[in-house]
Amino acid sequence: MGTYHDGKRLRVIIYCRISDDREGRGAGVARQEKDCRARAERNGWDVVAVFIENDLSAYSGKRRPKYEQMLGMLRAGMADAVLALTPKRLYRRIGDAFDFFDLITEQGIHVETIKQGRYDLTTAEGRRDARRAAIDGQYESEEIGERVRDAKAQTAAEGGYRGGPRPFGYEADGMTIRESEARYLREAAEAVLAGASIRSIAREWQEAGVRTVPRRYRQEDGTRGEPRSREWSPSELRTLLLRHRNAGLLSHHGTEVRAAAWPAIIPEPVWRGVVAKLKDPARLTAVSNARRWLGSGLFRCAHPVDGGECGLPVRCSTSGTGAGHRHVAAYRCSSGAHVTRRAQPLDDYVKAVVIARLSRKDAVHLLAQREEDPVDLAAADAELSAAEQRLRELAEMFGDGDMSKAEYQAAAAKARERKRRAEELLSLASVTNPLVGLAGAADVKAEWEGIDLSRQRAVIDALLEVWVLPARRGRMPKGVELDVERIDIRWRQG
Repeated sequence: MGTYHDGKRLRVIIYCRISDDREGRGAGVARQEKDCRARAERNGWDVVAVFIENDLSAYSGKRRPKYEQMLGMLRAGMADAVLALTPKRLYRRIGDAFDFFDLITEQGIHVETIKQGRYDLTTAEGRRDARRAAIDGQYESEEIGERVRDAKAQTAAEGGYRGGPRPFGYEADGMTIRESEARYLREAAEAVLAGASIRSIAREWQEAGVRTVPRRYRQEDGTRGEPRSREWSPSELRTLLLRHRNAGLLSHHGTEVRAAAWPAIIPEPVWRGVVAKLKDPARLTAVSNARRWLGSGLFRCAHPVDGGECGLPVRCSTSGTGAGHRHVAAYRCSSGAHVTRRAQPLDDYVKAVVIARLSRKDAVHLLAQREEDPVDLAAADAELSAAEQRLRELAEMFGDGDMSKAEYQAAAAKARERKRRAEELLSLASVTNPLVGLAGAADVKAEWEGIDLSRQRAVIDALLEVWVLPARRGRMPKGVELDVERIDIRWRQG
């Protein structure tokens, strides 16, 4: 192959690629470019473009923007040759290789690699050798993929760490707890069980400077940038709290597999309670549906109905008409009639009542007045372990041929149902008392103001019921916003 093409010096494109550069150093592609430039100079070729793709696999099937730009230049006749370290840098899939061969044959493109020399696609033998090399390249990639999958499957079977980016709450080995992060996970789990919203926890983490584990994110050109961390979004935080790893459990595609080799950050019963809370269909997560008022759906209508009370929850809207025909937020009975009460004065009154009760010296007794948990936690935990052990035994029996497929399916279904019931009991047993941290606090008002609306509502629901009676006829005295005698507070505790 000569230095000249149609009487002119060959114009060459250098293509460099490395499929895995998690450290972001780019050393591999830098060496490739250096070697290719040295070869181009030795051949007397003019380098017209250098395309570098860092951390992109040719076998994965993902788009390679720089590779596509190179093909575009070749089709447009803007280059006469291609230089790469090895054929594997250009392709590892048979389809890509054959498409590339067709292009360079049609355009008369020269291809040279540092490790394996030049292609001669002008002969049948040269084309055969090139295609065989492409087939061998794909075989090698598939073989590597199988080895990696087998190794991961073996690790999963043993409950070990399968590698990857460092998990939040653990060191890079995936096995050692990083306490500086783990404590925030535990606090977040307790907050969720106490009624706090994910958004409020995310705000607290932002204020405390808790950030995600540094990652090298994909750039527009397909490469990865420098490692960086960012603030936790509510959706990311929710996903984190649902993670099986936190409870020392191994999962596969989101499905729980078995106990893992690494230690749990959150006790399993507590974690299951968090999962139950976060996956509750009644839990509101959308910003547009988030409650803004303390009693909406919580306070009840006490309008007399057929010798009793209405009992429907009141809802808040901003269509109440105040002085000067101003629209103000107001609670209304869900029936659309019966009672209407301005929201802010009523919320302020209920808040004052709750703070006053929790500020009393005997408030700490409220923590002990809750009914005994109907769940035997130790028994439920033992039942869960027994169900999991039974599933493992059945799998071994079926694998050894000691039982038929039908027998295994029937027995496994019973064991899974047993496991599901135990998990439900553990979730029920782990719900935290929302009064913890408030009852008996030195400054209850400050603590109250420091918790989010959803937690405040949980406290009210645990302590009392608020029943709203119809307003009396006539105007309220000047300066009085709420007729407290028409608000019936019914205590659940103390």
